Amino acid sequence: MIGVALSGKTTYREVNFTNHEVIALSYSDNNRNEEMRVIEEYLKEGKNIVVDDTNLTRKIRQMHIDLAKKYSAKIIGIFMNTSSNLLHQRQLRRHNPFPLVAINKQLKELETPLKEEGFDSLIVKKDYVQPNGT
Repeated sequence: MIGVALSGKTTYREVNFTNHEVIALSYSDNNRNEEMRVIEEYLKEGKNIVVDDTNLTRKIRQMHIDLAKKYSAKIIGIFMNTSSNLLHQRQLRRHNPFPLVAINKQLKELETPLKEEGFDSLIVKKDYVQPNGT
């Protein structure tokens, strides 16, 4: 998963990857080494995984891609390309609003993913809204 906060990554993952192990940097207290250890453990076991993080930069994505290739895993990138307008609408509807300053910072840091980074396929979801309309 690739995208800024509130772009729909987790919602999309919950709908489409029910048979995958979920890994998120926040599950490892934001410890990237621990996250990578868990990813490798699951890949060794042959499990399907989904990395539900922002993955904003090529450098971060490359770490995941290189590890997946080590285990001959199929690598599918899903880029949640969500407009600023929709991000702001979602932010306003939240009970615990994610700070707009943080979203804007992530938008500036975001390096648009390219298939050439090593993805077997790259799917772009523009302004994703889950099937029930939220």
